[in-house]
Amino acid sequence: MTAAIIRSLALLGALGAAAPAAAQLTPQSGPVDITADRLEVFDAEGRAVFTGNVDAIQGTANLRADRVEVFFDRADDAGAGAGWGEIRRMHAFGNVFYITGPDERARGENAIYDIESNTILMTGDVVLTRGENVITGSELRVDLNSGESAVSSSAGETGVRAVFSGSDDDDAGNGDDS
Repeated sequence: MTAAIIRSLALLGALGAAAPAAAQLTPQSGPVDITADRLEVFDAEGRAVFTGNVDAIQGTANLRADRVEVFFDRADDAGAGAGWGEIRRMHAFGNVFYITGPDERARGENAIYDIESNTILMTGDVVLTRGENVITGSELRVDLNSGESAVSSSAGETGVRAVFSGSDDDDAGNGDDS
């Protein structure tokens, strides 16, 4: 493989960068700032539902979707209105975009970020881009602990497709294109 293809495959690794156990959109620390048209809180269920133009930002990472459900543990003093504890998982639905840099993004119809297992599952016409390089499939699985990622396709679909383009200055003149 040329160095350009290896760098392009790093797009999958970008989603798999190690993250702490707390809810993080990126390995960077700091608060997660969520804006939306509407917020509904189901305190007894430990669930908050953001709908309409949802935009979650942490550092340079950005998660956008039509709807995001945040599931959280109840605070220790679990009386009515006690507040939220740690976030357990986030589900994003409809036109999901996860942007980690100016030219790195993943798009799908749905995504689940499970904090306990530290994994991301994105489904529905998944498109990963890094610069001009593109990988498509129907499902993306990322293990944030190991950094391993996989793109697959459902039965009866076209399959996984990868298009790598651009120049490769690192391989200039070495003749190794394996």
